[in-house]
Amino acid sequence: MERPQPRRVRLRAMRSHEPAEEIAARAAALRPFLGQGAERRARLARLLRAERRAALTGIGYDAARHAALRRLENERRADERRADERRADVKKAAAAPATACSIKT
Repeated sequence: MERPQPRRVRLRAMRSHEPAEEIAARAAALRPFLGQGAERRARLARLLRAERRAALTGIGYDAARHAALRRLENERRADERRADERRADVKKAAAAPATACSIKT
């Protein structure tokens, strides 16, 4: 007697929320706990390392958290770039020769 082959059932998935909204919410929730300056850089690096390790092993990996951490890292780099540009502008202005203005009274 032949055994009937099981029917393949299609898997369907449904999202109850948008990924971009979830990532933005996670980034907003993490932001106050990261600190400022070098402390923020170190904490973000540590959290990203842990998330990458989890991604490789598959244990405890959260894709939304990883995306939120990447977004925060990109924001930090953009802030650093802007600060460097401002410092360069100030240096350039300080190095420029002073122009003499005559005030008529």
